[in-house]
Amino acid sequence: MKEFKGQNILNFVKELPDDDACKAYLAKIKWQDGFKCMKCVSEKGCLKQDYKYHCYGCQYVEGSTANTLFYNVKFGLQKAFCIVFEMSTSSKSLSSVQVGKRYGISQTTSWFYMQKVRTALEISQKYPLSELVHVDEFTVGGKEEGKQGRSYDSKKKKAFIAVELTYKQRVKRVYIKSIDDYSCKSLTPIFEEHINTTAKIFTDKWRGYEPLKKVYDITQVKSNKGKSFKTLHIIIHQTKSWLRTMPTHVSKKHIQKYFDEFCYRINRLQSKESYSII
Repeated sequence: MKEFKGQNILNFVKELPDDDACKAYLAKIKWQDGFKCMKCVSEKGCLKQDYKYHCYGCQYVEGSTANTLFYNVKFGLQKAFCIVFEMSTSSKSLSSVQVGKRYGISQTTSWFYMQKVRTALEISQKYPLSELVHVDEFTVGGKEEGKQGRSYDSKKKKAFIAVELTYKQRVKRVYIKSIDDYSCKSLTPIFEEHINTTAKIFTDKWRGYEPLKKVYDITQVKSNKGKSFKTLHIIIHQTKSWLRTMPTHVSKKHIQKYFDEFCYRINRLQSKESYSII
């Protein structure tokens, strides 16, 4: 079977109708370039029943699910595949309550597995933003009446956002990172990880960006209540709206996983046809 592409879950289930089909799919992708033992690095072995590889060097038996999201799943491999499929292809998030009811597992089990998937969706450092980039910070956790600008409320979760745009203001890629404060010290590592020094960066007048001008091409303009960064603020609004659909409170400890999931969905729109399920 070829690598599955598309967003139709009925076709997905048709291609992977049971746990054995899922194991076969994993085995084909995992060892398509040959076998290398996890224990002794030997490349000699053979594929046994139940899609497990037997190493001739140290006699270690490696399952097709080892070192994947599907290792030691207790509620069924096909169900796990479907959860990953829905989380990685749908435009909107699913709650752990919905997933639990849909696949006949407990809410707690579905929550822990979805957190595992969100960790796998962590925003990649392989694709640094390199062209037109708009950056800003925002908070999650409600609205402060009578206040404008950056919130310093310790109860609010602070975040940094960088959006790469085409010169027609269409979104190319999005990164969102949880931060403790708005200082240059907190912002610098994010720039270093996700923004190329060749990028043309625009942001508001916040002084925390001033020291970064020594390395990055940063232009600061008045925000004009967000009107100067319309597309950026649309993404921020979408992020907050998406988080509000969660039936439970999202703590600071876990907020980055939800940001990663949101960014994965946005960035995947650039390549709708395919995704990797491992």
